[in-house]
Amino acid sequence: MFREHWIGGLVTYSTFFTISLIATFAVPTLYDTVPQRWNPTIPPVTDIVKIVGCFAVAVLFGLWPDVDIKSKSQKIFYTVLFALNVVLIVFLKKYLESALLGLFAMLPIMSKHRGWTHAKITMILLPSVFLLIPIYAAYSDWETSGTLVDSLTALREWEGLTDAIRSGFPFYVASFIGYATHLHLDGILFRSRKAQRQKARTNQ
Repeated sequence: MFREHWIGGLVTYSTFFTISLIATFAVPTLYDTVPQRWNPTIPPVTDIVKIVGCFAVAVLFGLWPDVDIKSKSQKIFYTVLFALNVVLIVFLKKYLESALLGLFAMLPIMSKHRGWTHAKITMILLPSVFLLIPIYAAYSDWETSGTLVDSLTALREWEGLTDAIRSGFPFYVASFIGYATHLHLDGILFRSRKAQRQKARTNQ
């Protein structure tokens, strides 16, 4: 299924990107009051790096759920995670972030196949990392002396919060689409639990 998953992620996101791109230009043309950059689901057309990044993310997240089993997807992701860890430790000196990344990397191989990595709730929550990273990178005034509530309150009042979320939103959408495509191809996204149990009994 490796080939089907990466092609599925690429084709699905390409379709979405094309439709969204058309809408990006069509809506301001039809409605003069709408700003040119009204569409947060894709990067600006002038930002080629982010556009390529979104396509790459869609393909990678189309492969991600199978990281919980020995597969080509697992090899690809652990290679990427290893490279990220090297960058965090050697070049950026981000030791805490590297440790957290390493801890997260161990979770899939500790779970059963088609466990939490194939859950619909994970499909929604895991891509949120692309919303959190821009906030973490741009917001430097974390409250260290107050409570967690104080920190969250200060963050909510931060003027750059909307821009930070908006910058990561295209990647959230791309990863969500790739993830959803994988679950759909595996017959999980729209299949009832009863149908899944019947399929499992058939395969036994």
